[in-house]
Amino acid sequence: MRDPTVGAMNDFASPGFSATIVPIAAPPAGARFTGAMRAFRKVILRGALLQVVTVGIYRFWLTTDARRFLWANTEIGGDSLEYTGTAMELFLGFLMAIALLVPVYVLLFLGTLELGLVSQLSSLSAFAFLAVFGQYAYYRARRYRLTRTVFRGVRLHQSGSPWSYALRTLLWWILIASTLGLAYPWAQASLERYKLAHTHYGEWQGKFAGSGTRLFVRGIGLWLIMIVAFVALAAAMAHFVDGAALARAARTASKNSADGKAVVIAMGLGFGVLAVAGVTYTILQAIIMRWWLAGLRFGPLVVTTTLKKRRIFGAYFRCFLYTLLLLIALSIVAGIAIGVIAIAAKPSDETGQTLVIAATVAMYLVLAIGVWVIYQMTIKLRIWRLCVESVAIAGFDAIERVHADRSRPSSAVGEGLADALGAGGI
Repeated sequence: MRDPTVGAMNDFASPGFSATIVPIAAPPAGARFTGAMRAFRKVILRGALLQVVTVGIYRFWLTTDARRFLWANTEIGGDSLEYTGTAMELFLGFLMAIALLVPVYVLLFLGTLELGLVSQLSSLSAFAFLAVFGQYAYYRARRYRLTRTVFRGVRLHQSGSPWSYALRTLLWWILIASTLGLAYPWAQASLERYKLAHTHYGEWQGKFAGSGTRLFVRGIGLWLIMIVAFVALAAAMAHFVDGAALARAARTASKNSADGKAVVIAMGLGFGVLAVAGVTYTILQAIIMRWWLAGLRFGPLVVTTTLKKRRIFGAYFRCFLYTLLLLIALSIVAGIAIGVIAIAAKPSDETGQTLVIAATVAMYLVLAIGVWVIYQMTIKLRIWRLCVESVAIAGFDAIERVHADRSRPSSAVGEGLADALGAGGI
């Protein structure tokens, strides 16, 4: 009997036969976060307490420790990121930034003096400069963080002009203000394209594929909600609040019941609009984060994400609840402490007054530290982890062929400027 495989082998070997080998694409590489929340909480709590002891100076070491924790516990395709920055770099960069900002602070000081036109011009010039300079500092700080980020032995870096980015941002701000926020999606897309086009991983150039129109379609409903909320607030204020009574209460601290009623209604309506704005903001942040992750490209690498908006909203809501519980607990403790002091000491007793002031300051300090720790744990860490674990990267097998360039780590002055202007962060 004839073996059928012999005929098949002869067919393959015949001159007229040609075979095309189709390469099998590698599956997308996943990412995961391996850090424990307890370990990060320890870093944050210790850093917060040491900031109090060192009057804020320890924040440079805290920022470095937090970044090393987040970078080292972020794995992509089985390899983790590496952060090579140091706390001393941040500290020295901050000192140099303060020296550079002295002329601006002088202009702001002149603006507080009664010097007529000179005060007005100096104040306006300083604020206009800071508005642009803040974006310059942000771009420089981003360059610092990228050049301290290493993955598989290859350093990231950033090109482009910080002044060009700052000018673009200023022009977009003007357009956003003139369109009541409708231009915001295209502004975000334009600025992200500029940043990613000047972001490099070795020889690979970044690219942002997100569309401003797509972000507009996803967020226009939130914009309409806020417009309706403000219109409803204006209508309710006109119908239920006596404007004259409200103005009289604000001007003279009147104890009239009608004036008090106007204040209570106005405050209730204002808190209602703030609640709507808070929910809208968190949903918008979730939409932007998913949109941003899905638009990331590096050379042949394409990022996809399964990030759920409700998870981001849950992180913000958890932060709100924990903060509310902390406020309630501290209010109870403060009430008990002040009551005990009032009973033990006479109101006119200087020691009692000193103890009340000390207790009040201590409560405010505990509140500030507690809210900051809650924010870092429930929003910063949780959203970082959610984003990392939602990501998949197609074409990751090409990472083996990327070559490092000769770029050097940038100066920490940009990071210091951002920190000096209150725009710094992990």
